[in-house]
Amino acid sequence: MKFMTGFCAAAGLVFATAATAQGLPAITLKCSGASIEEARSMTAERSSHALTISFSTRGGLFITSAKTQVLDLLTRVAASSSSCGPVGQVDVTKPGRYRVSAILDGVVVDKMVELRPAGGESIVLLWPDVR
Repeated sequence: MKFMTGFCAAAGLVFATAATAQGLPAITLKCSGASIEEARSMTAERSSHALTISFSTRGGLFITSAKTQVLDLLTRVAASSSSCGPVGQVDVTKPGRYRVSAILDGVVVDKMVELRPAGGESIVLLWPDVR
């Protein structure tokens, strides 16, 4: 399991993916937050995004590389990242019901969320602690 006990002091990488289909709404997933400054910035911007996702173990370790997908349940449009965490931000162009799914070391965690553009929602995806 890839995790870290705190945020890295060095600047983290930002991964962003966008999904859209002709005439359908778009979903954007931005993944990062590995540095303290970046995590603070992403948290401060929470109200301007539809959703902010935190990735963690139940014991409080931050997850850094979960394969993540955000799916619009009505249109089936999705955005994904092969490596997301410890923070992800989602933007949508239309309100609706979405499924957020993430997998790390074979353990799948998912949640259903009601989102709207710039809605400021937040969730925490939790994995079991490593023994």
